[in-house]
Amino acid sequence: MSEKKQPTTTAAKKSIKKISTTKKSVTKKKVSSKKKSTGKTSTAATVEPKVHSIIEEMNEQRQSRDKQISSLIKEVREGFNILSANTSKQGEAHQKEMTALYQSLQDTFGKIKEGSVENEEQNMNIFKSLSDSMMKDHDQTLKEINGQADLQDKKIEHMSKMLEQRTGRNRLIAIPGVIIGIVGVLYMFYVVTIMESAMSNMSENMHHMQKDVGSMSGNMGDMTRGIISIDSNMQQLNGNVGYMAKDLNVLTHNVAPAMKGMRNVMPWAP
Repeated sequence: MSEKKQPTTTAAKKSIKKISTTKKSVTKKKVSSKKKSTGKTSTAATVEPKVHSIIEEMNEQRQSRDKQISSLIKEVREGFNILSANTSKQGEAHQKEMTALYQSLQDTFGKIKEGSVENEEQNMNIFKSLSDSMMKDHDQTLKEINGQADLQDKKIEHMSKMLEQRTGRNRLIAIPGVIIGIVGVLYMFYVVTIMESAMSNMSENMHHMQKDVGSMSGNMGDMTRGIISIDSNMQQLNGNVGYMAKDLNVLTHNVAPAMKGMRNVMPWAP
């Protein structure tokens, strides 16, 4: 049994190595295809829809490859599970299964290689067509640029003619403009002299107003002094009225008994 297990393990190791090598080759192809796609999209900005369609086709091809690899891995796992379950059986049946599995793996890997070669050829053809279309677009853009340069030269000539005409018109308009400017300057000087005379008159009037305000402030001071004297006189009058009220109280207090006695003496008094 030990002798039978050794060839099975070695065969399994060989199959794992083959799968790893196929995975590496597939990943390298993916990376190379990604680099090519990125390089072309950067240079072919004018043909973006074509590039997008090519990238979608490449993505579909990659997905199909990934599906094939995943199916292969599943088949290998199933084969290893079958091998691990049937290790106790005879070596001849085990070897037959392994040979069948190897044959299936070889067939599938051969199909994958053929498909990858065909896909690479298709991609190369597509990129060639893209490069041709890009060159055509480049030539067309160069022609358009040259045509635009000619149009710009014509526009510049037309603009130079228009500028010459405008300069002639400006020269004709400049003479009356200068005359109007001189008249405006003279009028401005006249207005300034009038404003200066008005300001001088205003300053004189302001001096008179200051004098009048000073006299008003003096009169207001006299009025405040008179009001203060009136206030003091009113205070004195209030004091005298208070004293008079006191004297009236004393008088009523002294006269009241005499008046009462006289009332009692008079026969007609009530």
